[in-house]
Amino acid sequence: MNPTILTLFALAGSAAAALAAPVPQPAEVKALATRVADWQIRTFDEHGKYRALASNKPSWANHKNYHDLQWHMGALYAGIERFRHIADQPEKYTGFLTMIGQRNGWKLHKRPYHADDHAVGQFYLSLYQETRDPAMLRPTREQFDWILEHPKTGSIVWTTWQEKQAGKHTDCHDRWGWCDALFMAPPVWARLAKITGERKYLDFMDREYHATYDLLWDKNDHFFWRDSSFFPKREKNGRKLYWGRGNGWVFGGLALMIPDLPQDWQGRPFYLQLFRQMADSLLACQRDDGTWSMGLLGGTDGYPNKETSGTAFFTFGLAWGINNGILDKEKYQPATLKAWQALAGCVTPDGMVGWVQPVGAAPGISYPDKTEVYGTGAFLAAASEVYQLAGGNKPSPHQP
Repeated sequence: MNPTILTLFALAGSAAAALAAPVPQPAEVKALATRVADWQIRTFDEHGKYRALASNKPSWANHKNYHDLQWHMGALYAGIERFRHIADQPEKYTGFLTMIGQRNGWKLHKRPYHADDHAVGQFYLSLYQETRDPAMLRPTREQFDWILEHPKTGSIVWTTWQEKQAGKHTDCHDRWGWCDALFMAPPVWARLAKITGERKYLDFMDREYHATYDLLWDKNDHFFWRDSSFFPKREKNGRKLYWGRGNGWVFGGLALMIPDLPQDWQGRPFYLQLFRQMADSLLACQRDDGTWSMGLLGGTDGYPNKETSGTAFFTFGLAWGINNGILDKEKYQPATLKAWQALAGCVTPDGMVGWVQPVGAAPGISYPDKTEVYGTGAFLAAASEVYQLAGGNKPSPHQP
């Protein structure tokens, strides 16, 4: 190779090393995650007051607490479930999750088909794997059996709720017609298949996942459209509009689900390839501050504010991929640690994760002094994997 080129490579490598985020101490990661988890549990009964106000809602509606079983909470519980396996006092967090399950009868939320209302099943089934308490399993299994007996098979091309009320509708809400759904429901179906040994749950998950993939996956940019209504939407710079947190839901959902897929299952390579393709695309659009824009290809010009919930799910997925030998450590660790450093800088002294985009279905705004419970969940999931990446002991989840 030309000596000049070698010199340029060496200089580039030195510059990259100088800019690389340091590997944190495992104890430091755990301490920060503990502060975040404890703050969220301490403020749980008044969590609504920490949310940003939405302009289209009255203040009383903005500050109303979410129901225990809504999707926002499902993401929080998923993060706490991951974190408790590295916590110094795991019984505190296991007890919190058990309390939530018991006071809701281990039921899923209201809408029988809607993926958002299945998300809490993730932590139910995780606790069941430890306790073998049939009460933790029964409602989810019964509802999923009912879905298998009464499947929706219509189009998942997007229609709004208003269009549905006017008589124009598809099955986009009763199937997985929006990319966030790939976090909410598929991990529950895959875990149920693993627990019961019944292939029907895995087959259903795979069929529905592929339907969403076939419609919403962009084969060039390797990201998911939020839903089919986004196809014509573009960023200010002219690039396609891929919602950051929406893709964070997908990427984090894969990290939650892949461990439950049978090693010898012929469908498994598809999910591994999808995960790796997304990881490569994420490296290409990470911002200089370590975060990802709310519109992934919109850059800092389109999105001056940073956003932590999407960034945290990406960090979780990248760290999990490295820890499990799915992603190359040398290639992906610098971006992962840079993202973690950015996330750590967004936690307030009392433990609130700031800069979380409020509830929405597209890029929006974020604030340093406002949060959402799903942002906490994403942060705790990221911390659980960064802790291991930094050298902390690998936990053995789901062991009694």
